[in-house]
Amino acid sequence: MKSPDTMSGMPTAPVPVPQTVRLSRHWLAAILIAAVLSFVGKVTIASRTFGATDALLWEANLKQLREAGPLSLYENGTVLRSDDGTPYHSEVFNHPPFMVRLLSLGGWLSRQTQMPLRFWLRVACAVADLASTLLIVGIMSRSQLPASPVALFLVAASPISLLISGFHGNTDPIMMALLLLAVYWMHREAPWQAGAALGLAAGIKIVPLLFAPALALSLPGRKRAAFLACAIGVFFVGSLPLAIEHPRLIWSHVFGYSPQTGIWGISRFVAALGTEAQAQTYAHFAKGALLLLLGAVSLWLNLRRPQSPIVLQCALLAFVLVSLTPGFGVQYLAWLAPWACLFNARQAAAFHSIGGLFLTWYYTRAAHGFPWYLANSAATQVWSGSLIFVGLLCWLVIVWLTFSMWGRLIACQPGPFPPNPINHKSSASSNCSPPAHSSG
Repeated sequence: MKSPDTMSGMPTAPVPVPQTVRLSRHWLAAILIAAVLSFVGKVTIASRTFGATDALLWEANLKQLREAGPLSLYENGTVLRSDDGTPYHSEVFNHPPFMVRLLSLGGWLSRQTQMPLRFWLRVACAVADLASTLLIVGIMSRSQLPASPVALFLVAASPISLLISGFHGNTDPIMMALLLLAVYWMHREAPWQAGAALGLAAGIKIVPLLFAPALALSLPGRKRAAFLACAIGVFFVGSLPLAIEHPRLIWSHVFGYSPQTGIWGISRFVAALGTEAQAQTYAHFAKGALLLLLGAVSLWLNLRRPQSPIVLQCALLAFVLVSLTPGFGVQYLAWLAPWACLFNARQAAAFHSIGGLFLTWYYTRAAHGFPWYLANSAATQVWSGSLIFVGLLCWLVIVWLTFSMWGRLIACQPGPFPPNPINHKSSASSNCSPPAHSSG
């Protein structure tokens, strides 16, 4: 039987068939070599430097854990002291309870090897970056999305990852590797494994929970239930026993935490043009509005047809998050680095270059010059003058890339931003349809 279009004499457009894209052996070798060399560079930096303020905080956290136990971390926070014992900075311990277990493991490893916790933390970040590179290559090969091999190479060789994992000293790269693992399992239609990976990622930092609606909504029926059950179960078990013994304390410190405001993006302009009270009010309302926006975007991306590939959804959510967040830490750039493979070579180069420049400027200011050993921004006024300008330039590039990715989704063309994709043989691979899920 003829279709209505055929019977009416209207030409029928061919239905594009997604083609799996693959890297050539030369590009794959180049990416792997870059990833290994970057790993070596990160470990070398970690062995010869102290790190940023976060490295100091993790060392102080470990000391307090050994002296007073896990509950004291949440009750008393973390205090940094000068050499003479004078306190000069304090912070709430805002990490999920699972991190207390990993902190204990890091302390044991430090005792066994006589190497400080800050070294092993950054080695773990370097391993996570290596895993992230392999995962993003695997994700792109399964997602039906052509991508620039140059952009993938830049993920492996990113100066952003080199500086954050090799020098900074926080858990963001580990969190990102586990989030990418969840996306990888989503593309393999394995909801239980994807849920477990997301639960582990949220046990490192709660940021991956912002991606949970998009991940869950992309799944049908029982697979969605399996994904959510596994994610919630793994996160909950990892949070025991503190989550049961002190639920209000954990909730207020972990889910109620807000990072430093007035230094990034719109909040920077509000802080510069308004009063301190106005900046705090903006940060409070902007945080809630951002959460609602991310939820609405997740819903829209999964209700529209054809449904957007999950890797593109997560990339857009990450860029929207960092573009509009009222609170900021420089290590948040690690949340974006793997997703930059979805841009063309020039866009990816712009992101990694400005991000690397911004981090270099920040650490040089905090370390009182180059070469760096300890970049302690808690004891140094860094957010002034040229650093603010470079930071705003970095933010503008991220906003530009966010709109670029959003425009692609509106046009229903999740296939390459580039004109230089990975060996794709047909323009059909630019179709909007993700790999089909089996029923169930």
